[in-house]
Amino acid sequence: MRKLLVIIVIMLLSTGVLQAAPAAPPVVYEKGVVVFVGPLDQTMQKQYHMAQGELVSIQLTSGPETGKVVDTFNFVSDRSAYEIRVKPGDKVIVAVTSDLGRTSYHVSDFDRFDYVYVLGGLFVLALVVFGGVVGAKSVLVIAFAMLLIFKFFIDQVMVNLYSLTLLTLVVSAIIAVVTQVVVSGVSKKTLAAILGTVGGVAIAGILSMLSVKLMHLTGLDSEEAMLLKASMLAQIDFQGVLFAGMVFGSLGAVMDVTISIASAVYEVRSVHPTIGFKELVRAGMNVGRDIMGTTSITLILAYAGTSLPLMLLIASQQNAPMLKILNLNLIVTEFARALTGSIGLVCAIPLTAVITAMLLKRD
Repeated sequence: MRKLLVIIVIMLLSTGVLQAAPAAPPVVYEKGVVVFVGPLDQTMQKQYHMAQGELVSIQLTSGPETGKVVDTFNFVSDRSAYEIRVKPGDKVIVAVTSDLGRTSYHVSDFDRFDYVYVLGGLFVLALVVFGGVVGAKSVLVIAFAMLLIFKFFIDQVMVNLYSLTLLTLVVSAIIAVVTQVVVSGVSKKTLAAILGTVGGVAIAGILSMLSVKLMHLTGLDSEEAMLLKASMLAQIDFQGVLFAGMVFGSLGAVMDVTISIASAVYEVRSVHPTIGFKELVRAGMNVGRDIMGTTSITLILAYAGTSLPLMLLIASQQNAPMLKILNLNLIVTEFARALTGSIGLVCAIPLTAVITAMLLKRD
């Protein structure tokens, strides 16, 4: 049903029907807490012109009307997955509209982000408590990476002045360099990890680019992308956005593998200063093989976890032809994401082992 609604909206946007409609009154969103939930009596049913639903009283906790208690009708039918069922004490987002001198209040959604702050705080605390100085450095590089992506990369995607392929690779390289240098310091071990990361990500990038072209992937594998393409951001290269998502998705795992292998080879050389080049590479590959299986499954499971609703959708279509289902854009896109990243990760292992051995034997 939701897919059908998205398609209808896109058709209306493309024909200009929605653009020609009169402008809706502006909506302001404020925070609130539910203080009362009860059934509607006959008088209220006539007032709200609704027979199914409940009366919700909300105390606003933000905006110019902070502290005010407002009443609103909350439609409930027990037949829709998108209804918002509230109870006293729930934190909600309230949509406030003013039209012709009348102010209306509606429950827009639950106020969830406060709990994100709690989880974020626990994550930072765990990093600092168990990681010490390295954990604190990890917090800094995570903040830097997020800032670089949201404040630089996204802005550049919006203006669409540069090639998304080049932009993605440059941002990935910057994140890799800053992360490895800040966490591990300036050394040959760090340089080897950086070069191995760049090599692994480059391989994942090449495979992602080939996948997008050869598989005719559109990048419109989600409802949000479809709506953006149809309405607000039609000029954006969504195939490039898909490519960027594939590369960024593999970057963290590749960095993790490369620094582990570089550190292992470095420690072997420290214990056995006279060890030869081939023995160093072999030591790195032995460690890499142990890491390879667990890290590859980590990537696959991460993508599988985000695709569980998609898997359920496939499993529920028992009478649908598998040839058609397996060739859907959104299905092939998920396979391509997981496999290109995993191949780049695996290729980064011998690259890092060889590069580290070369750098250390030059001493």
